[in-house]
Amino acid sequence: MMPLRFFPPLAAAAAVAVSMAGAPPVQANTAASFQRDLVALLECRASPAAMQAVTTALRGARYGAPQERPAHLQGWGFSGDGDDTTTFIDMPDALTVHGITTHRVVADDMGFSIPVDAGQRARIVSGNGLRLRSSSLREPFQVWSPPEPSGDASLPAALVVRSDGEGFRVGCDYPGPMREARVPLRLRETASASDVGAALECRADDAAMQRIANTWERVSELSPVAWPDNVSAVAEREYGVGGQTMSLLAVTLDHPVMLQGLPVQSLGIAQGGYFAADMGDAPLKAVLDATRLGGADRQVEGYWMREATREASSGYTRVRAFSVIPTDSGAVLAGCMTSEVRSAD
Repeated sequence: MMPLRFFPPLAAAAAVAVSMAGAPPVQANTAASFQRDLVALLECRASPAAMQAVTTALRGARYGAPQERPAHLQGWGFSGDGDDTTTFIDMPDALTVHGITTHRVVADDMGFSIPVDAGQRARIVSGNGLRLRSSSLREPFQVWSPPEPSGDASLPAALVVRSDGEGFRVGCDYPGPMREARVPLRLRETASASDVGAALECRADDAAMQRIANTWERVSELSPVAWPDNVSAVAEREYGVGGQTMSLLAVTLDHPVMLQGLPVQSLGIAQGGYFAADMGDAPLKAVLDATRLGGADRQVEGYWMREATREASSGYTRVRAFSVIPTDSGAVLAGCMTSEVRSAD
């Protein structure tokens, strides 16, 4: 048998199935039972034994000699993408999944799925009440999944629809090792609404700031299926400020957090230690009144800033200042600027 690294998508799925089933490989299925198990797997209702039966059979068909395949897998084709992260499995006979007839199954790091077109995607999303999460940073750009993902491993898998760059795929998010491994242990503790509010107001402690850093790393580096529950979109956003451009990594929330009594649903972070809220439709005066910034806090550059904390350390002083910045488009940014100033010798 070839090493698993030569076929990572099926290897990952097989590892999960074996771990969940906790039993030796299932004996070869008949054509009818294999197709029934495969459809159940793709429709998010497969048992651990059925998952193992499907993945074991497909790995055997991929790695074994074609003449040794069982009759129901004769003529099946296996091909990979350029990076060998996705495997396409083409079947001579069609099967029907979610009311969709297909000749192709796709295996990747999330398991198995089938390609769907835009109309089929819309029907599945609407019929199952799935919510959209989107990222413009990298693939997949869009993911539709249940509004409240469950962490209960005893519950059925969650239906997931994803974009794949050219079209869409519908598959499942099965509980178990694959889901647990999706988020590194160090990133599993993420920011609460109170952490975000404290950071925006320059009063968060180091633990809260670490949780915010974990959140930002998850939304910028991981797939939307691994994002914290309250995040619905992530993108790079540019703001004009005094004729210059400020680029932020912008995160849109499903549910608002509060900044001095004002609701916030869009957050941004920039290099250099700036964490801010896009105040949406709130006028500048309302933001200044809520944050109690006045004429004495106005800077010559046209924004408002008040120092909040100053912490001396070896060789430098860390300064946090709360700021309100009107942008050229009329949007108002409010949040905390962090800077480090070298201490005098």
